[in-house]
Amino acid sequence: MSDNHIPHLSNIVFVSIPEETVEKFKDFDLDPSILLPVEVPEGEENWYFEDLSWERIIAAMMKIFAWQKDHKDIEYFRSFINTVQPGIETVMSSAGITKAKNKEFEIAEEIFRSLVNFNPGNLYNHLNLATVLEEQAALFETLGNKELASKSSLEAFRVYIDALEFHPDSPDLLFNLGSFYIKVGNLEKARSILKKFADLEPEGKRKDFALQILNKIPETEKDDLLFLEAYDLIKMQREYEGINKIQTFLDTNPDSWNGWFLLGWAYRRLEEYEKARDAFIRSLDLEDSNIDTYNELAISLMELGEYKECKKILSSALRKDGTNTKIISNMGVLALKEENLHDAEGFFKTVLEYDPDDSIAAKYLKFVREKNI
Repeated sequence: MSDNHIPHLSNIVFVSIPEETVEKFKDFDLDPSILLPVEVPEGEENWYFEDLSWERIIAAMMKIFAWQKDHKDIEYFRSFINTVQPGIETVMSSAGITKAKNKEFEIAEEIFRSLVNFNPGNLYNHLNLATVLEEQAALFETLGNKELASKSSLEAFRVYIDALEFHPDSPDLLFNLGSFYIKVGNLEKARSILKKFADLEPEGKRKDFALQILNKIPETEKDDLLFLEAYDLIKMQREYEGINKIQTFLDTNPDSWNGWFLLGWAYRRLEEYEKARDAFIRSLDLEDSNIDTYNELAISLMELGEYKECKKILSSALRKDGTNTKIISNMGVLALKEENLHDAEGFFKTVLEYDPDDSIAAKYLKFVREKNI
């Protein structure tokens, strides 16, 4: 029978194990009063108890861990899994990482959600899930789906906060959380978390990076608030209001590279490319290591038809990060605009060599090849 009203668990049914099947589970003392879950795939109308296996039951149990961690029999399921398949975390983590690399984010998310709830004491279950959700948010942002991007970002935040309860002094967690706060523009929180990280982290590249970021984050609470308000307004497609806020911020922080970047981002979203270009150039003058600034400036120059300058900026970015697929892809777009199909094909092929699942590069490559016919 099935008693689930959770969409992700709609194919889960709960069954009692017949006596002739109990022998399969001799390593575990089955409680006959507890029904065990099994997932019935779409279209599989008939299935038989002789086909039942512990692998199939465990797969259904882990699905329940992912989406219904408060299930009344969840502790029984945990005991069952730990007895019958004690190495499940290693196997599933490896599978989840592979799925994430292949950008199969929905499957990766479910895998890591199940592992987080199965063993919340394992920090890396949390970090893997948060990373997948952040990558998912970035993908939605690229596709222009701001609602889903915001939802995935919020879910990542919740995972980080839950992880802090178990690992409040983990440098790995603090570093990732600090980086997350920077991405979403919460500089006050980023400063607090990265300060704690720097106190705990031994000398090395990560600590140097954190200290460098701390030196660039504005110190005053008022300025923090202005920056955050501007960021939030721009994300909510209220760009003109955000521009007013960030310009006020820049009045007292004229040397803030991320302030100028935010201003350029707002203008670029409004398709006011000349203003965007000027803001990104100012940002680069103040900080020339941020590849995203190069990329945004290149897009603005391309839209303005300033192809020569665009090529210079993209080439500079490639010298700093020769494997950045966004930069290489934009080199291909620029070559297309200049009707240089040979170079365009080469750039898109290179992107796909680094990332075979880049659907945008694949579409461009198909387009170029069709034009060459």
